[in-house]
Amino acid sequence: MKNLFTSFAALLMAGMFFTHYSAMGQEVLYSNHFNDPTGQLPPGWVLDGAQAPWSVASSAMAGGEAPELFLGFSFASGLSRLISPVINIEGHQELCLRFKQYLFNYEMDYGEIIGVDVTYDGGATWEALMEKPVGLLNIPQDEFSYYFTAPQGSGQLQFAFRFEGNNYAINFWAIDDLFVESPVDHDLLTGYFSGNNTPAAGEEQLYFLEVINGGAIAQQDYTVNLFSGDGTLLSTAAGLPVAFGEKMYHLFWWTPSTDNIGSMDIYAEIEFADDQHTDNNRTASLVIYVQPAGIEYVQIGSGSHPLNSLPCNFFNLHSYTQSLYLPEEVGVSGFPLTGLQYTCQFDVDLEEVTVQILLGETAQTNLADNWINPATLTPVFNGTIDFSKGFNNLYIPLDNPYTYNGGNLVVQTVKSFSEMVVGAVFISSIDTGASRSRIAERDDMPFNPMTLPEFGYSVDYYPNITLFYSTGITSAEPALDLPVVSAYPNPVSSRLFVKSGERMTEVRITDLAGREILRENAVSQEYALNVENLTPGLYLLQVKTAAGTATRKVQVLR
Repeated sequence: MKNLFTSFAALLMAGMFFTHYSAMGQEVLYSNHFNDPTGQLPPGWVLDGAQAPWSVASSAMAGGEAPELFLGFSFASGLSRLISPVINIEGHQELCLRFKQYLFNYEMDYGEIIGVDVTYDGGATWEALMEKPVGLLNIPQDEFSYYFTAPQGSGQLQFAFRFEGNNYAINFWAIDDLFVESPVDHDLLTGYFSGNNTPAAGEEQLYFLEVINGGAIAQQDYTVNLFSGDGTLLSTAAGLPVAFGEKMYHLFWWTPSTDNIGSMDIYAEIEFADDQHTDNNRTASLVIYVQPAGIEYVQIGSGSHPLNSLPCNFFNLHSYTQSLYLPEEVGVSGFPLTGLQYTCQFDVDLEEVTVQILLGETAQTNLADNWINPATLTPVFNGTIDFSKGFNNLYIPLDNPYTYNGGNLVVQTVKSFSEMVVGAVFISSIDTGASRSRIAERDDMPFNPMTLPEFGYSVDYYPNITLFYSTGITSAEPALDLPVVSAYPNPVSSRLFVKSGERMTEVRITDLAGREILRENAVSQEYALNVENLTPGLYLLQVKTAAGTATRKVQVLR
C-alpha cells in the first residue's frame, strides 16, 4: 500500500512569489502555490538534516490545485527541516502563517513528530508554531492557520516544515496554497467545538467552543451562541477577553427537552459586530441524538488503535464483519439495547452508506475458524448512515431493541458503498490471541447479511463500542452522598471539561491499576484538565467535593 498515492502524471508550471494587499486590508508578505517543476524542491527552499524526500509533486491532495509540496515515505530517519526562503517582515510584528495540508498516515508509530517552526536569525534558533506527534491517525484535508508575534525589531523570518523520526512511518504529507500575512484588526474565528453527542432529555449538558483571535486587536465585546440546526437559540455566553493569537474556551449549558428526543444538529457561532472576516464565525454542525430518560450506557474497549476494517471496511465496496463482546465487559443483562456508538475518524464526509446490523449471543469464545450463523442473530438496524469528516463519536439508534441475556454478545455489521474510500478508521482494542473478530470483503457484489460468507479471516482486534440500554426507569435522584459530575468530551484528546453540582476541591486522574497520573486543586464547579500528555487509554477521573467523591471513566485518544 506504500505506493498508493505516490504515482502521479507530470505537470510543469511556473512558481509564483509576490507581495500584495488583500481586499480586507491585510498585507500578504509571502505566498506560494508551488506551481514549480515537479520532482525537485521549490526555488529558494532548502532541506536541512535528514534527507526526507520533499519535492513538488503533480498531485492535489492538500485541497488546492496541482502541483503541490509533497513529502512521501522513504528510509530517511532523524530530524529534517524543509526551510523557506527569507521573508521580509519589516514593519510587521503580528503575523499569520496559513496553508492547506493533508497528512495520510501509515499503520505504524515509532514516535514520529511533525512541526512547523519559525526562525528570525537565519536558523540559529527555532521556535515551534506547531508540534504534533504523528501517531496513527491522519490529519484530514483542511486549511490551517498559525498566529504568532515576531520579536520587536525583527526584519525577516524563515519558517520550516519539520519531520522527526522514521520517514517510512507515513504515506505522505501534502501542502499547498501557503501564505504569510499580517492580520486585519478585528477577526474572531471558531475553533474546536464539542460536547456530549448523546445527551439525556431533562439533564443539563455541557458544550464548549474554542474562540481564536486572528485580529491584531484584543477583543472581549462579543458573544458566543449555541443553536439548533433550525436556527433556534439554545444557549448564549458572554465573550471572554482574548488577545491576538490566543485561544479562549467558552462553555455552554443546555438542557434538552423531551421535544428534542431523537437526532438533531447543533452548532456554535460568534456574534461580533466589528468582525472583518465573518465567514469563519460559525462551526460545522455537530450531530447529536437526544436520549429519553432511563437510558444508561456501558463503554467497552480502552485501546486507541485506528482500524480500517472493523466494523466497516471502506477500502473495499462491501464488507461483512462479526465481533465478540464478553459478558464481563457488557456488565448488565436483562435490559434491551437501544443503540450502539463507535469512535471513528473520516477524512471526508460520506452520506447514505448502506449498513445492516444484527445482534445475538453465542457460547463460541472466538471467531478463529468459524462465523456465527446469522440465522441465530436478530436484525436490529437496516438503513443508511452519514459519516462526518473528522474525529467523531458515531451513534446508531437501533430500529429494534435487543434484550441482552448475559452471553457472548455478537455484533454483525454488513456495509455497502458505491466507491472505495481511504482515510476511514474506527478506534479499536486488541485481545491478543483471542480472535475477537472475523472479516470478509469484496468489490463484485454486496453481501447477504443472512448468508454466511464462503471466505473470511480472523483478527484479535475488536472495535471500541458503547452499548446503550433502557433501564425502564423514567426518573431517578442522584445519591445524596455523591456530587453530580459530568466530563466532556469523552473520549478526549486535549482538554477535558469537568462540571460538578458541588464546588470541587480536587480532581485526580488514575490509571485502572490505581496509580495516580495527575492531581490538581479545583476551587469551582467548572474545571478544565489538559490531558494531551497522557498515554492513550482508559483512566479514572475522581472529582472530590464536600459532598463526597465521584468517579467517571475517561478514554484518552490521540
